[in-house]
Amino acid sequence: MLLVHEKILSWTDLVRTAPAMTPVKTIPTLFLALLSPSLALAAQSTTGLPTQDPVVDAIYAVPDEEMQVSDLLDQLSNGIGPRLTSSQKLTEACDWAAERFRAFGLQQVRLEEWGSFPVGFDRRFLHGRMLAPEKRELVFTTRAWMPGTKGPSRGPALLAPKTEDELAALRGHLAGAWIVASSLKLCPRFNGPPEHAEPNLRDQFGELCAAEGIAGVIRPGRNGNLVVTSGNFRIDWEHLPQHVEILLRRDQFRRIFDFLQSGQEVELEFDIDQSFRQGPVPLYNVLAEIPGSDLAEQMVIFGAHIDSWDGARGAQDNGTGTSTTLEAARLLQQILREQNLQPRRTIRFMLWSGEEQGLLGSRAYLEQHPEELPNISAVIVHDGGTNACSGINTTPDIWPLFEEAFAPVIQHTASLEDPHLHFRLVAKEKLPRGVGSDHDAYLSAGVPGFFWDQFGTTNYIYIHHTQHDFTSEVREDYQRASARVIASAAWRLANMEPMVPRTSLGESAPRQRLGIYLGEKAMVDDVVKGSLAARAGLQEGDRLLRIDDVHVQNRQDIRQAMNKKANRRKVVWQRGEKQLAAWFDWKNDRVETTEP
Repeated sequence: MLLVHEKILSWTDLVRTAPAMTPVKTIPTLFLALLSPSLALAAQSTTGLPTQDPVVDAIYAVPDEEMQVSDLLDQLSNGIGPRLTSSQKLTEACDWAAERFRAFGLQQVRLEEWGSFPVGFDRRFLHGRMLAPEKRELVFTTRAWMPGTKGPSRGPALLAPKTEDELAALRGHLAGAWIVASSLKLCPRFNGPPEHAEPNLRDQFGELCAAEGIAGVIRPGRNGNLVVTSGNFRIDWEHLPQHVEILLRRDQFRRIFDFLQSGQEVELEFDIDQSFRQGPVPLYNVLAEIPGSDLAEQMVIFGAHIDSWDGARGAQDNGTGTSTTLEAARLLQQILREQNLQPRRTIRFMLWSGEEQGLLGSRAYLEQHPEELPNISAVIVHDGGTNACSGINTTPDIWPLFEEAFAPVIQHTASLEDPHLHFRLVAKEKLPRGVGSDHDAYLSAGVPGFFWDQFGTTNYIYIHHTQHDFTSEVREDYQRASARVIASAAWRLANMEPMVPRTSLGESAPRQRLGIYLGEKAMVDDVVKGSLAARAGLQEGDRLLRIDDVHVQNRQDIRQAMNKKANRRKVVWQRGEKQLAAWFDWKNDRVETTEP
């Protein structure tokens, strides 16, 4: 036994360990067979991991009442609030998360700037009500990076005109009025017609509204009475948006609309406290690490995005993922310290920002650190809300590794009363792309990226980006379960002999974006400058009809069409009575007009 001990010491003299750390136990796989029969079996396994893992056992032995994940979520989503990219609250949240990581004992904790926005936006207060013919609180939002009111703004509600005669009848009555527009086609257009188009009723209406000084425009929210927050950050300080636009819960919009159509007078009041801040506004990702030992130059990454939309509190999207990432880091660091252990690979916990605007933080980080890519074994992201992280996509070549790596998690969860918490491997031929979270950025760079399969009773669509995104919709038992899974997976993947193979990632392809902002009933709200949509001639007010053979009515239809494998797609849209079409070719970065 002494001989074995001497061999271990001589081996670990060659192991790269993190500086200034207490000496830890590092047991090379070569000697596992000399220590116990069960570890001898592990030495012959695919991963080199023991079947029984004292670290995972300890993670699942932590009493529920000692878990801090719910408190972390409360601090983030209620104590700080929603965290729109470019807001002061996002910066506060990044500082807070870094401080939490440091308090938990992690190392290399840092904020890394990935870019900046030219204009900051801060939303503090939204309140609206109908004063006549009945008194009623109103549920609404505004798009981010749009102006608010200057205190309470009370005025009559007026229907948007559909004809020249109706427009003429509104002259002299628009000052301080709230314009009720049932579709984008009826909204006043303040910036004139699109290039090469003739002015129409919308342009005339916009000119009149600006001249007389309306209070703002009110449009209906989505079906299902969901009020979804979105916004376009592509603005500059010299040309800030000037007009208030409100998205009102659809049933309340219908009630106001019906009152007006029946000839009743409607009085509304909105108080919207939100403001712009001159940039550049620096934006950050948050990083923290548990250093590795003999494979320290390699890493596994577990994380979530810390930014959110700001129509509610950003609790499910993605306060849930941020808080489970922090709690997993806390649990694992505490248990490794208690057991005097260190992972072989470095475990990095990352909180990206700018995710809601197109994975900006993760994509920028990869561009800034290409040297890390060969050494990343896997990236696993929690961004599916409060349902439990109880599954992971697994391809045929990854299956033998994950079957062993997740075996203790499967064992610990198999007897739980709630079947949603039973961990499972989900068979896939290729790792799915296009989910729309930060692991997609790594997949595009050739790194195995995973999005937890989540199971539970919560309706994600009901909460995602809507007025319901509060901590009251979060399941604490699911959050605790997810934190345990993440901490266990981080430990196990960090200690596998091989890295996760890269043979099932599929071919890297250009990221396919149409380049539009979609509104109600597949109407185009805005077109991104320089995008394929702009080059194809799509304009605000056009209605998207089809992408290849998929008929488009909402964002889900677009996602369905874009998830089908193709480098070239036919896009058909309608403008007035005319249908237009073009081939979008992402591979060659070009568009070709065609017949619908």
